Amino acid sequence: MRFARITGVVLVVLLSAAPMLAVNKPHRGECKRLTRQIARYERDVRFADQRDDERWEDASQDRAQQLVTRRADLCPQYRRRNPLAEAADFIAAAAKAAAPYFIPGMGFPGL
Repeated sequence: MRFARITGVVLVVLLSAAPMLAVNKPHRGECKRLTRQIARYERDVRFADQRDDERWEDASQDRAQQLVTRRADLCPQYRRRNPLAEAADFIAAAAKAAAPYFIPGMGFPGL
């Protein structure tokens, strides 16, 4: 009896959580399309540079930057993190881990 009750509760929880877990990210298709367009215009920049066509190169760079900005606004998963922020996070984590060994009275981790 207890097993059946526990199994029933687990099934109800799983069935109620399934729709929330299956939801796609918003603008997923448009994010992919923007990524393909950015790659195309970046390729055009290389082609224009090889052909010494400055107007084509400038126009392609401008359009690629516009698309990057639009994708960053629409798709937060594609935003680039600041490399200085990543380094600062790493240094902070290292300092937090090393503090007990260098500051008296903090104790040693795991003891």
